[in-house]
Amino acid sequence: MDRVLVLGASGFVGRELWDHFGGPATSGTHREGYLPVDATDLGDLREKVAPVRPSVLINCAGLADVDRAEREPAIAESLNRTVVENLVRLQPEVGYRLVHISTDYVFDGTKGSYRETDPVNPINEYGRSKLRGEEVALHLPGSLVARISSPYGHGSASRKPQFFRYVTDALRSGRPVNALTDQRVTATFLPDLASGIEALLQGSTTGVVHLGSTEPLTRFEFALKVARVIGADPALVTGGLRSDMTQWTAPRPGDTSLNVELSRAHGVRYTPVDTALRLLLSS
Repeated sequence: MDRVLVLGASGFVGRELWDHFGGPATSGTHREGYLPVDATDLGDLREKVAPVRPSVLINCAGLADVDRAEREPAIAESLNRTVVENLVRLQPEVGYRLVHISTDYVFDGTKGSYRETDPVNPINEYGRSKLRGEEVALHLPGSLVARISSPYGHGSASRKPQFFRYVTDALRSGRPVNALTDQRVTATFLPDLASGIEALLQGSTTGVVHLGSTEPLTRFEFALKVARVIGADPALVTGGLRSDMTQWTAPRPGDTSLNVELSRAHGVRYTPVDTALRLLLSS
């Protein structure tokens, strides 16, 4: 594999990709092993990235907090679009291939099983800012936009609890879990994302590609799978609705499950959810 630099490697998704590809990494923090960079500042980005001379740059930087994006749209715009603009401007000087990580939230969730060619229609500021980032990235010839859905994994670098860990910790402690029955996704197992990006890079794939799962599941169904894998009482898992989530600032789409036939045709392989959960919970 070519020299890969991961931008945003201190985050949840970025850490998994850094672990997979190795090589240099940048982040917005001073954690050991990372090169701190302010990617919203083109000068700082140039100073830190140009000497590395990566042949591939994977952009995992951005604001992933959906409710904060709704409250602070300028921050979302800066982190989810301006950063991509800077990467596109810098690319002719360095010559890397850009891989930009995006989201299923570019869709409105009214039908599910979305293909790459389906019309986009985000319903919250997070999705809108990520879509604008996609549009910028796609102006760069040879770029790859990887849309993912509800990523889950070990979460060693996660700054906030991921749904998988929340469910696992609660059930192991005998606490009830309320999970939505009206929000369906194709949750992305992070090791599959890493190997999938590698396969797409090796195949010189460009444009938008969906990387998720072959199993669309509601949050409720996913939580039940976790309960069965760890041997917890499934009765601890109760169903809720998006309308019950009064603490949310931003609206959430109902069914943003991604059709992954295109990525499979390009050599990406997906781990069954039950197998992925057993792998995570046995390590």
